[in-house]
Parts: sequence; structure tokens; C-alpha cells
Amino acid sequence: AYEILRCLVGLGDVYKRQVCPICGNVIHTLGDTVISCCGVSLPALEAEAPDEHHEIQIEPVEDEHFITVHHPMTKSHYISFLAYVTSEKFQMIKLYPEGNAECRFRLRGRGYLYCYCNRHGLMMKQIR
Repeated sequence: AYEILRCLVGLGDVYKRQVCPICGNVIHTLGDTVISCCGVSLPALEAEAPDEHHEIQIEPVEDEHFITVHHPMTKSHYISFLAYVTSEKFQMIKLYPEGNAECRFRLRGRGYLYCYCNRHGLMMKQIR
């Protein structure tokens, strides 16, 4: 199943993301699906461009890139995950309240960098 996801994840409309508002589970699917968690039906998230409160910083470090979102990481308001998606690869780091909103990814080729704020939703930055 991972190999199928790895090959198909870059097909734009096929890749969908859902987050449970109750437990915070992050769910990634391919195609149109009906997903529920904690008794709640989860719609696919629509990504928006980051605003000034969710700006994604990218800094080259060795053979990777250090990704930072300068954002509160309190128990009630935090970045839940960072993900990098290309036509060949899917990388995701789950983040937790009271930690830092940062990680390292190997950014290769063109792709999309996602961050999810538990209050303001999904943000996406195109990487070229």
C-alpha cells in the first residue's frame, strides 16, 4: 500500500487529507472516500496559501532543508503536522503542542509543503 501511495500521491486531485477535530488523527487518502473518526464524518481539507501568522520558512542545511513555522505551540493552538509531497514521495512529521513547529525534509524536485494549524486549517506552499 505504501508503494501505491508513493507512486500516486503527486496526482493532484487524487491525494486528499483529513484531520479529526476531536482526537487530531491525520488521515491521508487517494481518491474520493468517506472517512469518519470519533463518530464524525471528515471532509477533505482544502489548502490555502500561508498567511503572515503561518509563514513557512525554508533553510538549506547539509543535504536537507530545515522547515520552520513561527507559530504558537500551545495545547489549544498549534501546528499538527508538516508534510512534503511530490509525484514520487510523501514525507510527514507529526508535531505536538508545547514542541517546536520545525522539522527537516529532503526537498527534491517540485512539490508541495503543507502545514496544518488546528485552528486555521491547512496551508500549502509550492516548492520549485
